[in-house]
Amino acid sequence: MVLPALFALILIGLFINRKIQIRGLYGDDLYLWSYYGEENFWEFTFPMKTKGNFRPFYWALSYLEFVIVGRHVNYYALFNTVINIAVSFLIYFFSLGFTKTFKLKGKEMLAGQIVSFFTAAMYLGSHFAGYQIGQVLGLLETMALSLAISVLYLLYKFSEVGQSIYYNLACLCYFLVLFTHERFLALFPLFYLSLILTGLKGRSRETVSDVNLRDKYQIEKDQKLRRSGLDQRRISDYVLKAAIPLLEVIFFFGIRRIIAGQAMPVGTAGTKVSETFELSQAFMYALQQVQYIFGVNAGESYLSGINWSETPLWVHTLVYLSWIVLFAMMIYFIKESLKTKEPLYDILQNLLFISFIALCIGCSSITVRLEIRWIYVSYTAALLYVCYMFGKLAEAKTAKSGHSQAVDNPETHVDNRSRRRKTADFSSKGVICFAVMFILYCCLMIPVEQLYRSNFRNIFFFTELDRVNSLADQTIGKYQDFLGVRQTYIFYNKYGMTDFYGEYFYKPYDPEKTGQGSEVHFINDVSELPEYAAYENSVILLESTDQREYIDITDQIFGKADWDAVKEK
Repeated sequence: MVLPALFALILIGLFINRKIQIRGLYGDDLYLWSYYGEENFWEFTFPMKTKGNFRPFYWALSYLEFVIVGRHVNYYALFNTVINIAVSFLIYFFSLGFTKTFKLKGKEMLAGQIVSFFTAAMYLGSHFAGYQIGQVLGLLETMALSLAISVLYLLYKFSEVGQSIYYNLACLCYFLVLFTHERFLALFPLFYLSLILTGLKGRSRETVSDVNLRDKYQIEKDQKLRRSGLDQRRISDYVLKAAIPLLEVIFFFGIRRIIAGQAMPVGTAGTKVSETFELSQAFMYALQQVQYIFGVNAGESYLSGINWSETPLWVHTLVYLSWIVLFAMMIYFIKESLKTKEPLYDILQNLLFISFIALCIGCSSITVRLEIRWIYVSYTAALLYVCYMFGKLAEAKTAKSGHSQAVDNPETHVDNRSRRRKTADFSSKGVICFAVMFILYCCLMIPVEQLYRSNFRNIFFFTELDRVNSLADQTIGKYQDFLGVRQTYIFYNKYGMTDFYGEYFYKPYDPEKTGQGSEVHFINDVSELPEYAAYENSVILLESTDQREYIDITDQIFGKADWDAVKEK
């Protein structure tokens, strides 16, 4: 079922993002491209100085993105969509691991595959993905999310099996995410929680698994060995593992101090967190993020698309019903968890997921505003937490059905076997019931997510995107002989475009990255047109009244058409 699931994810990703288009660059996208247009790979990736951020891993990937897309600016949204689909593949395989699908059989295995697929599909369909698809810089958030989620999964695997390879890979992902988006510095405590979990798991294996296979003499001998060299090697190994993330953080602050001029990361839009941080505001943003995760668009519409108070009644109804389903799932999971033989280990393993979500919420609540793109990783982790719950329930079911007791009486053996079969059937039904509840939750939330997505145009950066898309459509998209031939003149400039836009807007469309002299100019009167301006070498634009588009009035300015032909917009 894996290949059909991956194919379905491709179709879902392409379909739900089909209306998001990038045809022109602006803001941070154009600013980043301007460096690409003037620097080589090494200068772009490892600048000698920056304005507060140092993200070489992301910058390296961005450079490759610019190279791949080239002058085909209209392919950026498709590129972002493909990358997000690839991340959904990653989440799908992580979900299979959390659900322990390939350790199951029959209906339970099928249920695990379906839960994993719905997890990846919900990730793709989330309205938190708007920035990732609609901005060239969306690659930043997408890569940071994938690395952060990888840290969670690898630390979970390390806590499960104790193999150092998982911990080392988690450290590598953490190092890369530090130099992709610095806010994920907050994941630092998770490494020590995973070390504690692994220690508890290892002790459990040693004290329980081999008791029935050894005599007392051998057990005492093993205990002496553990108290000597074995314990020393283990302590050394744990100290080394504990030191790795600490050294990474020290290196992170040190290199930032040298390159960025300051150790602490900057906040949104270049603000300093130390100057803008307010505890009450951070708490409010954290609370809003929890609401977002549970389906409530708590923020203003210019940040979220549509505020919760503006949504129709059916949205409220579906969200409230989804809470009931989630509550039932939590109650069932907690009830089954109370029967565990390793309560401390299970509590700490749950804490690994809860801490990850809490740390991601906390690190994105300390700046001047809360954008929905920062909630994407917490939401994804919450979905994976559900997969973990399913996996623990399935694991408990497997343990119950596989447990056997030695008996001498054949009749007693038959009776026990019948009793075990009933227990297994009951556990199997519970696992499948949990999966059905999750699918029901997804079905309730899919229409809600699609409504939220339908209001993307209300988000502030989509307004800017509509403007530059229109600018591209009315100029380089409309006139075949544009670059190096025509200049663009915009009346009034009420949209507030800067001279930087004027100089750089057409450069991304040019294979030589120069724009061939074509630029955007701003005028307030026809008399401000230069003497050489003519119909053959100019495009004259007027801003529309809806503040989102440009109207081509070139024909009217040069007497080629009546003004009546211009529709009021």
